Amino acid sequence: MGTQRVGFIGLGGMGGGMACRLAESGYEIAVYNRTKSKGDEAASLGARLAESPADAARDADVVMLSLANHEVVESMLRGDDGVFSTLKPGAYICDMSTVPPDFAKALSAEAAAAGFHALDTCVYGAPFHARSGDLRVMVGGDETDFEAVLPVLESIGKQVTYLGPSGMGAYMKLVLNLLMGVQMPALAEAIVFGEKAGLPREKILEMINGTGYSSPVMNLRCGIIGRRDFDNALFKLELMRKDMKLVSSEAARMGVPMPVSEAAHQMLTAARAQGLGALDVGAVIAFQERLTGMDDYPWPGPSASGE
Repeated sequence: MGTQRVGFIGLGGMGGGMACRLAESGYEIAVYNRTKSKGDEAASLGARLAESPADAARDADVVMLSLANHEVVESMLRGDDGVFSTLKPGAYICDMSTVPPDFAKALSAEAAAAGFHALDTCVYGAPFHARSGDLRVMVGGDETDFEAVLPVLESIGKQVTYLGPSGMGAYMKLVLNLLMGVQMPALAEAIVFGEKAGLPREKILEMINGTGYSSPVMNLRCGIIGRRDFDNALFKLELMRKDMKLVSSEAARMGVPMPVSEAAHQMLTAARAQGLGALDVGAVIAFQERLTGMDDYPWPGPSASGE
C-alpha cells in the first residue's frame, strides 16, 4: 500500500493511466483535470476528484503533473487556484511532462525558494504502459529528493533511472523522442516509396514489422497505418512536432548540427498545417501520400482538424 499522499494533475492518455495505476497501488490520491469526466475511472478506483490544482495539492506529499507543455504546467502551479497556493512545505513536485530543460531547472529553483522540492520525472511509453505500470521514468533533480519519491515512481515505472541534476530527465526525454520523431517521417517515406515501386502495402508493412531495421515504435505504427487507426492517438502528431521543436531549439543553443531532426520537424510541421495534429503521429503517412499524389487512401476524417 502506498503511504505518501498524491495529488495528480492532468488525466490525458498518459496521466489518466498513471493516476489509475497509483490508485490501484493503494495510494491516497486526489486527481484534477480541466475536463472533470476524465477522472471518472480513477474515481472508480478510489481517487478523490479535486475541484482545482490547489485542491489536488492541499493534502499531498507528492504532486505529479502530466500535461501537454510547459505553459500548461506553469498555469497549474501558479495563481490563486494553483498548486503553489496550498502545497505544504517540504512536499515534492514531480513533473512528468515533456518540457524544455531550462524550464525544469527554473522550476526546481523556484520550488526550492518556496520550500518545496521539484524533479523532472519524464516518462516514456504508451498509454497502455502507463496503465500497467510499465513506463520508463527518467529523473533529474537532487538525488536525496529522488530517493524520497522513488516508491511512487516505481509504482508507475518498470525502469526508474536517476540521471543527475535538474534538467537531465528532460534532456533524456528529448533524446528518446528525437529518435521517435525521425523514425515516423522515415517510415512514411519508406512505405510510400515501396508502394510507388509496385510493392503491396500490406507486404511492406509485414516485412518492416519483421526485420531488424524496425523498432517497437515502428512495429506499433505499422499496425496503426495498416488499419488507418489514426483517431486512436497513442502519441499525437502535434505533440511529436512540439518535442522536435524543443530538440531543434536545444541543439541550436548548444551548437549541435541536427540536419535529420530538422527535416523531421519540418515534415511534422507541414503535416500539422494540413490538419493532422490531433491524430496519432502515424498519420504523417497521409501527408506523404498527398505529397506523392496518391489518392487511393482516404484522407483522415474531420477529427484531424483539432489539436
